Amino acid sequence: MLRADLIRPRLKTGRGKIWTQPIPANYHYLAVAAALRRIFEAHTGQSRSALNEALRGYEGDSLDYPVIRGLASVLESGCTFGNSPPIEPETLRAGLFQRGPVTGKQDLFHPTSRAQVMAEVAAEYELTAAQVENALFADLAEEQVLLDCGTLPAPGDLIGRYNLELARGVLYWAREVRLFIGDNYKDVFKYIKLFKLMYTVEVAGDRPGYRLTLHGPISPFVKSTMRYGLQFAKFLPALMLCEQWQLAAEIQPPRTGQALRYELSDQTALKTHFKSSGLFDSQLEADFAAEFEAKYSGPKRAWELAREDELIISGDTVLIPDFSLTHRKDGRRVLIEIVGFWHPHYLRRKLEKVQQAQRADLILLVYESANVAEGTFEAVSSGEVLTFARKPVLKEVLAAAERAAVVR
Repeated sequence: MLRADLIRPRLKTGRGKIWTQPIPANYHYLAVAAALRRIFEAHTGQSRSALNEALRGYEGDSLDYPVIRGLASVLESGCTFGNSPPIEPETLRAGLFQRGPVTGKQDLFHPTSRAQVMAEVAAEYELTAAQVENALFADLAEEQVLLDCGTLPAPGDLIGRYNLELARGVLYWAREVRLFIGDNYKDVFKYIKLFKLMYTVEVAGDRPGYRLTLHGPISPFVKSTMRYGLQFAKFLPALMLCEQWQLAAEIQPPRTGQALRYELSDQTALKTHFKSSGLFDSQLEADFAAEFEAKYSGPKRAWELAREDELIISGDTVLIPDFSLTHRKDGRRVLIEIVGFWHPHYLRRKLEKVQQAQRADLILLVYESANVAEGTFEAVSSGEVLTFARKPVLKEVLAAAERAAVVR
C-alpha cells in the first residue's frame, strides 16, 4: 500500500470525477524499475538506512520523485527486514547509560572515554566492541537489515503493481463504495470478510449478478475515514478476480470541499496479485461435479450443472450454494448445497443460514457422519434434505430437483 503523499501527485480531477495517472511501461520507466531492482539486490545484507541512502542518491533532484519512491515502496513491501543482535538493545543501552555521560576524548571532567565504556560493557557481556556498536540501536527501523528481497517483480510487472497501488490509494478517502459483480462470488465475499467490511447486497435486476454497497462510517459527521478507506483499498484487487465487475465510489481527498466520483470496471488494464480460490472447496464437491458431467452432461440431457452461480441473501449475510441445476427446456432452477464433515461451529452457522433463507428450491446433500445431532437437518422446514453414506446418489438428486425446481 502506498503512502497518501505518493498517491496525491498522480491524481487528476475534472467534471466532478477523480482518476489516477498510471505510468506506461515505456523505455524510461522500465529503466527506472530495473535500476531500483538492482539497488535492492545490491543492498541485501545491509541496513535499511544504507538502502534508503542509495535510493535517495538514485533519486537525486528528479522531478519524478513520487514515482521513484512509489516503485521503491512496492519493492520494499515484498522484502524481509530484521535484526538479531546478541543482546537486547534496551538492556545494552541501560548498561551503557548507567556509567554516566562520556565524550570522545578524556579530560579533567570526563576521565572515562566512550571507547573505554564500550570496551567495559563488551567485556561484561562477553561481546566484541563491534558487536556492541551494531547492537546498540539495532531495534530502530533504519538499523534493520535487508535479509531477503523475495522474488522481485520484473520491471514490467513492477510498473503494473505500482499502477494498481495508485488505483487502490484513491479509496483511502472513500466513505462508501458501490459494486456490481457478475461472477466469482465466493472470492469476493471471502475478501469482504477478511477485511471486515460492512456491506449490503441485492440482486442486480437489469442483468445477472449482484449489487453491493460497502459502507464506511455510519455518521456523516465522522471526519476520520482513513481507516475505512484503507480497508476499501485493501479489498480492491479482489474485484479483479471477477470477469464482470464495476466500482463507483464517492471520494473526498483532504483539503478539498468537493466530493468526486471514482469509477473502475473490468475494462481496466490493472491486474490483481490476489490468488483465486480453487474451483472446489472439497473433494466431495469435485467428485459430485465430475460424476454429473460424466453421466448427465450434454445438450440432450435435461439438466445443466453450474458452480456457485447464485447467492441466497438472508438477512445480513449470504449463502453461496455449491451448485445449481437449470432445466434446459423450461428454465426451472434448483440450488444444491453439500454438507460434509466440518467443524461443529461451521455446521451450526450453515444451518442458521439455511433456516433463515426459507428456500423451497434448495437441496441439502448431507453426509450421514456430519458432526451434528441426529435429525438436525431433517428439521429444516423448506427445501429438500437428502443424506448419503459415501457420495450423493445422482438419481435421488435429480428426483429431488424435479420436486423442488422453480421458474424465476
